[in-house]
Amino acid sequence: MTGLLSSLTQIALLRKDPSGLPSSWALVAVFVILYAAVDVMIILLVTGYRAFARTALDVGFALAFIGLVLALTGRARRLPQSLIAVFGAYVLLAPAIAILLLTRAAAKSNEAIALLTAAGAVLVALWYLLIVGHVLRSALDTGLVTGFALTVTWTVANFALSQALFGSAP
Repeated sequence: MTGLLSSLTQIALLRKDPSGLPSSWALVAVFVILYAAVDVMIILLVTGYRAFARTALDVGFALAFIGLVLALTGRARRLPQSLIAVFGAYVLLAPAIAILLLTRAAAKSNEAIALLTAAGAVLVALWYLLIVGHVLRSALDTGLVTGFALTVTWTVANFALSQALFGSAP
């Protein structure tokens, strides 16, 4: 398990690609469950609005989008490793996300904390997009720009679908 966490950390730092991860569907299931638990927690910290339904959409859309991209490019064999890397990176970033969300209360009374919290949230979000772009770049044997563009497409499409199905929080 330590080796797996080390590999995920190296992927999150953009030092390694997912090819060193095990190609295990059981491990994919573990990381999907971890991702879902973290996603529900984060949605509950933000709004709590339809957290379980939104998480189901997030997980399902990630599985479908990444699976479709890899299948269309003839690289479906890389799907388990790519999913472990994408979901695992999110789980690794969860403590930073949670800290930023928990400091929102203090940010309401202090502009400096509000600015740092907002900047931190943008940096963490961009870093996660960069990690997923790195994972897709590796899986597709393409450039980082292509991987990042696919990641932004996935994120925007997921957001649009979520807004269409659930609207904004009341």
